[in-house]
Amino acid sequence: MHVLQVTPRYPPNMGGVETVVQEMSELLVARGVKVTVYSVDFGKGLPRRQRVNGVLIKRFVPLLGDPFYFPEPCFVASLRRERADIVHVHNIHVLLPFLVALFKHRKQKLLLQPHYHRFGQSSFRHSLLKLYVHVLNSMVFSRVDIAVANSVYEERILREDFPRYRNFMLVPEGIDVDEVRRVKRKPDEPKRILYVGALKGYKNIDKVLEGFALLIKGKNTGFRLVVVGSGPQRAFLTSRARDLDIDMFVEWKHGLSREQLLCEYAKASALVLLSPLESFSRVVYEGLLMGVPVVVLDYGATEYLVKAGFAEGVGSFRREDIANALLRAVTKTYPKISEGENTFLNWEEYSRRVVSIYSRLLEGN
Repeated sequence: MHVLQVTPRYPPNMGGVETVVQEMSELLVARGVKVTVYSVDFGKGLPRRQRVNGVLIKRFVPLLGDPFYFPEPCFVASLRRERADIVHVHNIHVLLPFLVALFKHRKQKLLLQPHYHRFGQSSFRHSLLKLYVHVLNSMVFSRVDIAVANSVYEERILREDFPRYRNFMLVPEGIDVDEVRRVKRKPDEPKRILYVGALKGYKNIDKVLEGFALLIKGKNTGFRLVVVGSGPQRAFLTSRARDLDIDMFVEWKHGLSREQLLCEYAKASALVLLSPLESFSRVVYEGLLMGVPVVVLDYGATEYLVKAGFAEGVGSFRREDIANALLRAVTKTYPKISEGENTFLNWEEYSRRVVSIYSRLLEGN
């Protein structure tokens, strides 16, 4: 079996989708599957072609980068030459599924993993997404053999927004459960509130800063905010922290190794993520598995966690609501979450299910 994975980016460029594709690809190779990855992130010293842990990676130059990831013309020529049995394309918020659906060989099976969160990162991008949804409905999903949702929430909004398509399957995302559970929590003093992720507007880190500022009003020295990540909003956010007069209480970190990141989890008294544009949040589930209290939005992909009592919910971006939720999170005890049908899987079970889907496709069932 030969599988072609198509993704906007691939490690060392990291993110949620990139983690899924890398882990999946390497586990598939370990199961005897031939895996080739196409990514649209050639540049910055990365090789155009390399093999890493058995996975053959071919990188293409983006003519249009984030958020479109439209590749150079040789991408289509290379795709037409590729003799993969299955093409597995990721992320319907970019143009790659459209190109793959149009230009793959007719006999190749097409599996789509949408990573869909329904909204654009800005009003302009949302208006483009609404137009693109019509293209996806008419020209992409009609060519897709199976579409895989990574959460109950994503499956629901996919069925609502693409009602003519019927062949959705739910495969909750994979997590290295054993690695995360080996982490021993040792919360530090002053209490550390942790954010992990990209420094982008839709993550609402500025709202976290405002809520944190209210939490420590009067120079309460019992708290620190630790922001781990990089992105285009870094300068704005550090300036915002100075304007709020909390810069001496905020630590900014980036480029951490996996071990260093796990150490930050272990020291945290709470983890916060207020992004509405998620179909699944690995950061949140890793925190929950380690027993770190988590503050999330009480709607969207994290609504289930709040309703089930696993996480502290915030219903608005008012600084008072955020401050109160952070305070509750560091003082309450929450039940631990476990892997299962509607939450997440360990990577071994995840890869087993993906191989099962591939086999079904090739058998014509």
